[in-house]
Amino acid sequence: MSGARPGEARGLRWEDWNRVNEQIKMTRSVWHTIEGTTKTLQSERFVAVSAELREIPLALWKFRGQPESGFILAGRRGKPTNLDSMAKRTIRRRLEKLGLTWPEWYSLRPFHGTAVRAESNLETTSRALGNSKAVADCHCVKSEKVLPDVRKAVNDAVPGLTDVQHLERMAGTTRLKLSTSAVTVSGIQVLSMT
Repeated sequence: MSGARPGEARGLRWEDWNRVNEQIKMTRSVWHTIEGTTKTLQSERFVAVSAELREIPLALWKFRGQPESGFILAGRRGKPTNLDSMAKRTIRRRLEKLGLTWPEWYSLRPFHGTAVRAESNLETTSRALGNSKAVADCHCVKSEKVLPDVRKAVNDAVPGLTDVQHLERMAGTTRLKLSTSAVTVSGIQVLSMT
């Protein structure tokens, strides 16, 4: 629900979570037992914490006695939780009983990116994921409908272009002579102006 890579999720610390501004700062990643930086500089980012997502770390924070520091996804010794081990011990078993397969942690990331892309633009999606636009575009499922930013851009760019009277009024106010004719191109009528 955050678009974080599994290693980034393991690297989250309580001090990275700004509950007032509803965001978590991604600055590190944990791979196996090695704590390091995020995958790229672009991957260092703030991640929005939705009301739905907020409930999970908030419950964990309260359960752990409201810590001020340390790993959010920590095991008993305070070290980052091994997400693969946790999935194997709990998630996979429960899903298998239901006849379902666990798709792995990383699959949540493109799912999140696809959901963000459906409501925004490629720039916003790449920032949310900490990816370049090219990578975000490759990994997010392509929409089967016109995306909101594309629809807005088209609607903002073309008002009045199909209204001949509006075009003639515009031409008259700029002292231009406008003559129009309709031309059919590939079965579509196109307005030609001279």
